[in-house]
Amino acid sequence: MLGYFLKRLLLIVPTVWLIGSLVFLLSRIIPGQYADLMAEAEQSAVGGVSLKRNRSSYLKELAESGQDKPFFYFSVRNRAQPDTLNRVFPEKHQILLQQLLNYNGNWPAVAGYYQSLQQLQTRTREKTDSTTGVLAGQVQVLLQTPDPVVISHILQELQPFKISYGGAITELQKRFDQMQQQALLLNLYLPRFKWHGSQNQYHTWLLRVITGDLGFSYRSKEPVRTVIGEALGNTLLLLIGSLFLTFAVSIQLALALSRWRFGQQPVLNALYVLDSTPLFIIAQLLFTYLAGPQFLDLFPTFGLGEEDEATTGFFALTLTRLHHLLLPALCLLITSLPYITTQLYQVLQQVLNHQYVTTARAKGLPEKQVLQQHAFRNTLLPLITLFTGSLPAIIAGALVIEYIFAIPGTGQLLVSSVLSRDYPVIIGLVLLIALIQAFAHVLADLLYFIADPRTRLKPA
Repeated sequence: MLGYFLKRLLLIVPTVWLIGSLVFLLSRIIPGQYADLMAEAEQSAVGGVSLKRNRSSYLKELAESGQDKPFFYFSVRNRAQPDTLNRVFPEKHQILLQQLLNYNGNWPAVAGYYQSLQQLQTRTREKTDSTTGVLAGQVQVLLQTPDPVVISHILQELQPFKISYGGAITELQKRFDQMQQQALLLNLYLPRFKWHGSQNQYHTWLLRVITGDLGFSYRSKEPVRTVIGEALGNTLLLLIGSLFLTFAVSIQLALALSRWRFGQQPVLNALYVLDSTPLFIIAQLLFTYLAGPQFLDLFPTFGLGEEDEATTGFFALTLTRLHHLLLPALCLLITSLPYITTQLYQVLQQVLNHQYVTTARAKGLPEKQVLQQHAFRNTLLPLITLFTGSLPAIIAGALVIEYIFAIPGTGQLLVSSVLSRDYPVIIGLVLLIALIQAFAHVLADLLYFIADPRTRLKPA
């Protein structure tokens, strides 16, 4: 049996590796990197004056996050595709260049047209006459369209500005004509294989993960382990408390429904209604009536309080946090209770039809004793399945609850990381959830092994 558990534990490694690799791949494929977001925000803040400095900031962010390296050990591209496209700032210009390249197939010609367009954009920022606004608008359109017909039409409209802007417009027209005449469409269909070796983003990331280093957060520059660790404590406090509370109440309610025939159907109907109600609606109702100042105002509204452990002490801080977590835990209890209770109730109804239950009743044992000592004992295996199977759902519910009630846990961290494209933190959280899911299956096997001697088979 030990060998079986070791095999199951070893299977966790490729599972987590595959999930982590897929998330890492998606984080590099999805348009919009954190470096681009920060550099564009800085450019907006200074009114677009220091574009060169923002590009330097962008390249610095790429180097610090390792995104200036090739993505994988090798790459297969067409011959027109350059290796330096990711160094263009801002990222929307990368999209433009890629689209132009798909029309043309000649990277030097496309790059020359783009450089002349940038020079014209710089000239429009330097001049402040009455023509600047019109010309700047046309340049912005050119920076967004790859269609040669549209570009040619706009360039014709720019001809009256040649006197004011010297050779910049003439150079732009010349570069565009060269790009059109020197098209190399065959390059788009000829593959090019290039070996990058170990100096790539994936290799660096994988080595760090193996050694337990998840990298640094793009936002806070802190280690990802530290960022997740600070949020994980609050999530575990909410999760463990609500999990055991949910199963304790569900077991007692299922036993009570099996024992009390009167009022059984109304309770089951109410559970079905609760099971169909979305989590955010239940959270909003509880928040309004139990925490709102217009009604009972029994619970705190948001967060975990402002107390500090250094000033209030550990126990006072724990009590404050528990007080703030009561309402979120109640939300998780109400949303998880219907499914677990009804499933356990149905299992109990099947067990109560067995011969040994009939024999126990024939001996004159009280119904409560029959349920607890004979029937419930034989529901342990389905209960284990419910426990480990509902764990991911309760974790997902806890993440949503944390965001609704502004609890500084992994749920709020995940949402803020997604919005800010903080991919190292996102990958770390996904790996954590994958580990929990994988260990839940191993835990189910272990609990089966303890609960039922028939599962204690020798490994083949």
